[in-house]
Amino acid sequence: MTKTELIDKISKTKDLNNVTKKQVGIIVDALFEELGSYFVKTKAVKKSDPKLTYPGFGTFKKRKRNSKKGRNPQTGSEITIPAHYTITFTPSSVLKNKMNPKKKK
Repeated sequence: MTKTELIDKISKTKDLNNVTKKQVGIIVDALFEELGSYFVKTKAVKKSDPKLTYPGFGTFKKRKRNSKKGRNPQTGSEITIPAHYTITFTPSSVLKNKMNPKKKK
């Protein structure tokens, strides 16, 4: 799904009668800007990774990856991949159940 498709879907929600696509776009941009800022500003520590939980959807966590050895796929030479931060996502049980509905017999 693209940003434009997301904005179109949200703007067609029945409860949003007088909201324009432009206003929905501003809200979506603000939401993702705030999420990005939160994960950039917070520090990951050993026992407590910064996380954002949205009930019914899932949890995003900031994790630090240690440096490691790797290989350049073009040359085969060994390289060191530097330590860096990444975001992981764990879907909630509600989302998992929606994605994998149990078949009725």
